[in-house]
Amino acid sequence: MRALLLVLLIAPAAGAVDLEEPGAPALHARDAIQALPVEARLELRRMYLSYRDQVAKRLEQGWTPALLSDAVIEDVDDPFQPARLLDDSAKNRKKFLNDQESALTKMDRDSPEYGRQLRRIEAETEVVDRARKRNTREKGICRDWSDDVWYLLTKMNPDSWTVDDRRRSSRPFHTAAVACSPQENPTVCLAFDPWTEGKPSVYAYGAWDAQEAGGRLPAEYFLHGLPEKAP
Repeated sequence: MRALLLVLLIAPAAGAVDLEEPGAPALHARDAIQALPVEARLELRRMYLSYRDQVAKRLEQGWTPALLSDAVIEDVDDPFQPARLLDDSAKNRKKFLNDQESALTKMDRDSPEYGRQLRRIEAETEVVDRARKRNTREKGICRDWSDDVWYLLTKMNPDSWTVDDRRRSSRPFHTAAVACSPQENPTVCLAFDPWTEGKPSVYAYGAWDAQEAGGRLPAEYFLHGLPEKAP
């Protein structure tokens, strides 16, 4: 464990990408986006706006940008779960417990089922406590962000884009939600990666994967460079 933490500390930040003015990769991506059908560009604008709002929401909830944590390490006894799933698990278990407690109030105290229901509630209370404790870990490692953004964009069910949760092909490994356009010429792939600064950053996927400078697309490409409605 100490050796792994040392590697994380001395390695470049997992999501480190030059955040200067857009370079050739971003410009090429913009040109390719502008060549897409209007339906694809409309969807991309909606995806970006939802992504921007989701990043702001998670920061308000206490998520931390650029977080490095041993929580990412897989363990067969307690497999890693991204923050979104920890949140969902804690909420669902709590709701189930509340339902069980509500059912108890409607039972006859003298019936055998009343005692069995009490034991179910005691067992479920322990499950809820474990879920709550797991959910208190720091949130903001790259897998938290990539999973959350992947889920958000997938839930939008875009017709013109496919969405994957991808890991970089070389070290230091890092993940992000990646959206790709239909098989146009050329295909446009964009990495939605807020990890570095807690900002709704989008990168030309090739530059993001190779950790090349100049890959970040300015927000103006989405806010002012894409149509708001079909002509």
